[in-house]
Amino acid sequence: MKNFSKFEFMSMILGFNCVTCLALFFIFFEINLICLYEIDLLMKNSVSFNFIIYMDWMTFLFMFIVFFISFLILMYSKIYMGKECYRFMWLTFLFIFFMIVMILTPSCLGVLVGWDGLGIISYCLVIYYKSSDAFNSGFITAATNRLGDSMLLLSIVWLSMEGGFLVFEISMGTLFLILSCMTKSAQFPFSAWLPAAMAAPTPISSLVHSSTLVTAGVYLMIRFYYCYVGTFMLFLLFMSSLLTVLIAGMSTLSEFDFKRLVAMSTLGQLGFMMVILSIGYPYVAFFHLLIHALFKAMLFMCAGSIIHSGLGVQDLRMMGNLNFDIITKSCLCISVFNLMGVPFTSGFYSKDSLLEIFYSSYSGLGLGAIFMCMAMITVAYSLRMLIFLSSYWSWVLFVETSYKLTLSILMLSLMVFFSGSVLNWVTHQLDLIMLNFSIKITPLLMIMLGVCWHGMTQKNQMIFFMLSSMFFLNTVTKNLSGMIQVFMKMLKLLDQGFLESGIFNLKKKSTQISLTLTKMSQKSFLSSMGSFMLIILMV
Repeated sequence: MKNFSKFEFMSMILGFNCVTCLALFFIFFEINLICLYEIDLLMKNSVSFNFIIYMDWMTFLFMFIVFFISFLILMYSKIYMGKECYRFMWLTFLFIFFMIVMILTPSCLGVLVGWDGLGIISYCLVIYYKSSDAFNSGFITAATNRLGDSMLLLSIVWLSMEGGFLVFEISMGTLFLILSCMTKSAQFPFSAWLPAAMAAPTPISSLVHSSTLVTAGVYLMIRFYYCYVGTFMLFLLFMSSLLTVLIAGMSTLSEFDFKRLVAMSTLGQLGFMMVILSIGYPYVAFFHLLIHALFKAMLFMCAGSIIHSGLGVQDLRMMGNLNFDIITKSCLCISVFNLMGVPFTSGFYSKDSLLEIFYSSYSGLGLGAIFMCMAMITVAYSLRMLIFLSSYWSWVLFVETSYKLTLSILMLSLMVFFSGSVLNWVTHQLDLIMLNFSIKITPLLMIMLGVCWHGMTQKNQMIFFMLSSMFFLNTVTKNLSGMIQVFMKMLKLLDQGFLESGIFNLKKKSTQISLTLTKMSQKSFLSSMGSFMLIILMV
């Protein structure tokens, strides 16, 4: 028992919860069972404040994915962090707890508790290493998440004004809910915080940027899809997610940081989920969310193992000649092939479904062609990453890693192997889509074109800066903090500085001038009235 660490104990608890959620999922899915528990908290001014727990097959399936990835991440973290760091462990555990709270409850109060908890814990994890870059990234992350929290509060206030606090309903308050979900899932123009959050430790990046924080907004929008279907909000969501996919795909082609490149690919896949949701297929978006959570967590874990063996080097230009164990390299290739959507992988099931729906939806051939090009860009930057890792201009000597890192990656790879076909059977909402051979073969042609292109772009300094700053989105977001700081200084100068007396004197003088003008106008009015009466008497 002395060798039984707290990390392993917490991993065992998460593993037990994972098995329990899987068993409950099969029970709820088989008999199509839905359970709803309502807890009355208080009633104030005829508004009932309740806490609701809602359970169905979708709830337990998502909880199973979260618990399974968390179970492996804690095993992985014990080796990666180098020593028993209990602060990191408890922060990770609290992060998982708030995510489960947000999954289980659709009530306004439960969503707010889980939402705020995720934002606070993610900020603590981003600034974990206590460097200047970590604090800057943490500020951007916290500011964006607080903006989303304020939008969520506005939606709750709007619902309370309409007499309901139970769940989100069809109203204009849903617009604020969509904006808050866009901030949490890093949709345009709130995309800058996701690459900046890579200052966090790699194990928590595997959890945060695959299955928890960034997917929380997508999951909420899938749950409350009935609130905004058929409204103008779908068009707002569609345009934002389309720009997100475009910016993420083009910016990844100029990225050299290993973790930021994986985070930018996550941003693009989140845009895919939001687009398919705005077209009208929430279950297909949920299917892609689950598949993406599994293979992206494995990609982050492989990247973390490589960075850990290279003693912290993350620059792809220094990481060639990957002299590494064959299991980690194979799992890295499997996760990259899933991201590319290569046939007979789990990512192929969801991505092929997405591209077919784009072609057969009301948007027609134009949207299908755009997303075919985005799929080609995904293949291009994935292959570009593999080319850098397999090149011969390495500056890094890789050391051998522990077998426990490899074991957790291998367990996740087994799940990635079988998840595509199983989840396709479970969450299948598609009708029969009949496409001709030329359209059906187009995704394979895009994969071949992406392999031929392999992400090599023209080295123009201006274009490189534009792409590396996410079409200047990073620059604008960072300058916003400076603008807010200048505004606060001006406010302090006006409210507490020497200008306050000047403004008071100016106000006093303006009041005196207005009184004088009023008296003059009254005298002129009386004199005009007197002359008018004299004229009348003379007549």
